[in-house]
Amino acid sequence: MSTSKRFQVFVSSTYRDLVDERQQVFLALLGLGCIPVGPEFIPGFDNDSDDCWPKVRQQIDESDYVVLLLSGRYGTLTQSGISFLHREYTYANTLKKPILCFIRDPRYPLAPNKKERTADGVARFRVFRDSLQKHEHLSWDTTDSLIMSLRQYLPQFMGKHEAVGWVRANALPDQQNQQGAKLSFSEQLTELQEVKNALNYPDMLQQNRSVALLKQSVELTYICNIYIQGNCKLITEKASLLWQDIFTAFVSHMQQSASEDRIKQSLAHFLEERFANTIYEQNQEVHAINDFQFTDTSLRMIRLHLRRMGLIRKDTLRSSRTRSVWQLTPIGRKALQDLSIAETMKS
Repeated sequence: MSTSKRFQVFVSSTYRDLVDERQQVFLALLGLGCIPVGPEFIPGFDNDSDDCWPKVRQQIDESDYVVLLLSGRYGTLTQSGISFLHREYTYANTLKKPILCFIRDPRYPLAPNKKERTADGVARFRVFRDSLQKHEHLSWDTTDSLIMSLRQYLPQFMGKHEAVGWVRANALPDQQNQQGAKLSFSEQLTELQEVKNALNYPDMLQQNRSVALLKQSVELTYICNIYIQGNCKLITEKASLLWQDIFTAFVSHMQQSASEDRIKQSLAHFLEERFANTIYEQNQEVHAINDFQFTDTSLRMIRLHLRRMGLIRKDTLRSSRTRSVWQLTPIGRKALQDLSIAETMKS
């Protein structure tokens, strides 16, 4: 394994029955030069709350590989009707992350508190275990055998499934540094173009132009997870939306400014409120829906269009190369105020 590049590995498992095993896996991953991450490092994780899911999802997003440990439990259920472990697996699999599974050999006995106790739990566990066996997997029975298999097989697994990894900034080749400089210069040109557009339009004319554009509709694409009999399926849908509704959702938590992650959460909430009931009505077998989000292409279109309308701009003081922060322009603030007044008059 290259010393100049480190790979982030998300460790997924049930928790309380595998505390010791997880600790040993983390130590083994560190010994292999990896960056191990898991939900236990997130504040509030022990509350069995769905509130941590956005941060867990971010951990998976940023990871190069997933190591999944399965013992004898399916795990605590989320509000969606599947376990936290199953949800982590489903999300990672949707992203096509390389998943290496370690499945405990059922021939070896387990303490009663480390197994499912209900018929429903046992059934869910067996179905889930069968789905994991479709991936590359190894058997284990003791913590020692688990760690030995991990140390022996993970480097081979990584060799077969190449990933981006992480490198120190000062270790980047000159060409990559030049590309970063070009990107920074491109962003500066975008900011200058916004200033130029603002100078070319008197405030009142730009305001009238923006309000007119907000009344237009656009077709965008979003995705979400639906759950049928405990199984998760990612669906893609197209929707015709008014720009004024998209704009209102985009800036709903923008007091002074808002990070792109926070804006994505606001847009996800907007999509869920708008389309969840429709999906339930169209498919009576669906018992849960979550993880609404615009596709990357649609999200780029939203950002670009709102910028061109002069409603938002990048907060250059709070943004960085890895984190975009957005703020309302004076025209955007006035447009939002007008939309709020119009909504009040309707009601």
